[in-house]
Order: sequence, then structure tokens, then C-alpha cells
Amino acid sequence: MRKLFIAVLFLGVLSGCTNQFINLSGESKSWSGKYTATIDGNDEHGSYEFHFKGGNESTQFNALDINIGDGKTTQSEKNVKGATITLSSNCRGCSVTGKGEKQKVTIKWDDENEETFFLQEK
Repeated sequence: MRKLFIAVLFLGVLSGCTNQFINLSGESKSWSGKYTATIDGNDEHGSYEFHFKGGNESTQFNALDINIGDGKTTQSEKNVKGATITLSSNCRGCSVTGKGEKQKVTIKWDDENEETFFLQEK
């Protein structure tokens, strides 16, 4: 019975070790960004954080469009306050971010500015 308990405990520990963690980052002239996520099989749970360089809490955008992965994740908002924008990204049974994979990010703001950069492992 004791051997069975140890075997079950060992398998439980092994199954809990399948999670992968990824950290991607990148920047353009006006923006810095990062993506952190936990991947377990075909499930991915993460968040993006984009920061407008030189901005602060009183920074305001009339319009802000963020496009990640050529439309895989998008966010469009009007009258955004603050220089830091956070987006959640969760999927189950999806095609997860692969090791060494880059994510293309295009940010448009105030209908006259646009920059593109890549988030990647450093």
C-alpha cells in the first residue's frame, strides 16, 4: 500500500511539472511591451502590458488600437487614460505560443501615429 501511495504521489508531482512559462518583450520608438504566460498543453493564460514611453498617469489617448499577431488579439478603445495598457489573453484547446516564436505588435494612437515591433524572448 505504501508503494502505491508513493507511486501516485510521484505521478502527481510529474503531472504538475508540465507547465511552461514564457516571457516575451520588445519595443519601438514610443512603446515598450511584454507578454508573460503559462502554457499547459493546449491551454495558454497570459497578459500583455504596453507602456507609452515618456507617458504617465495623466497621459490620454483619444483613440488607441492594438493589434497582436496580425489580428490574433486586438483591442480598440477611445479616451484611454494612463500610459500603461494591460490586456488579458486566455485560451483553452488553442494553438499556444511556441518556444522562440515572435509576436508582431502594431499600435495606432490618436489616428495619426502608428508603430510596429516584435515581442520575443530575450
